[in-house]
Amino acid sequence: MKLLIQIILLIFCIQTYSSAGESGELPGQEVNNIEETFEEIPKEQEGVDVSNVGELLDPKNTNIDLPKNRLLEIFNQYFLSELNNEINIIKECENIIDGGKCYVVEPTKSSNHFNNYHFYTNSLNQVYSIIAFNDMKQGDLNKCKDKIASWKEYFNSFDLTEKENDNSLNFILTDAPQQNTLEIFASCYTEEYRDIKSSFSIKFFKNT
Repeated sequence: MKLLIQIILLIFCIQTYSSAGESGELPGQEVNNIEETFEEIPKEQEGVDVSNVGELLDPKNTNIDLPKNRLLEIFNQYFLSELNNEINIIKECENIIDGGKCYVVEPTKSSNHFNNYHFYTNSLNQVYSIIAFNDMKQGDLNKCKDKIASWKEYFNSFDLTEKENDNSLNFILTDAPQQNTLEIFASCYTEEYRDIKSSFSIKFFKNT
């Protein structure tokens, strides 16, 4: 019985380690419901000595502080890499830097929080910036606050620190002092610039 419990604890620790830093599902991502099946738990056989179960199950300090991974990709697109060839390019948009381009795309991994995705490339055709935004007028700011909170929780799985936080309607994150620092700006405020008109947006900018 003692050996069985040790094996279960070992499996739990391995699973915990393997899940650290994984991106998982995006907030608002549509996923297919997969019906899970479970085998019937075998009944405990008679005659098994369980008198020391309480001692074996006494709380023990099994917390493991695992390092967090950098955020290397979002919407199934890696930063400072060429455009994912599975992405559907709709049209070009207004560029930010000389020698670069901007594409309105349909990413292969998206969130229902946004209805527009702009991917920006540099002169080497590498994606260095992504802006995901929703141009629909918001009727309830509390819903946008919930979106902000869900994305903040999602990013908490990565090696990111909060750079600035005025209120619950926006946040700024960075992975400094890492090389080629990534900065993330999320906002529920209405914005209008270049060819973008947004009521909720998240901007990713990779310094090169």
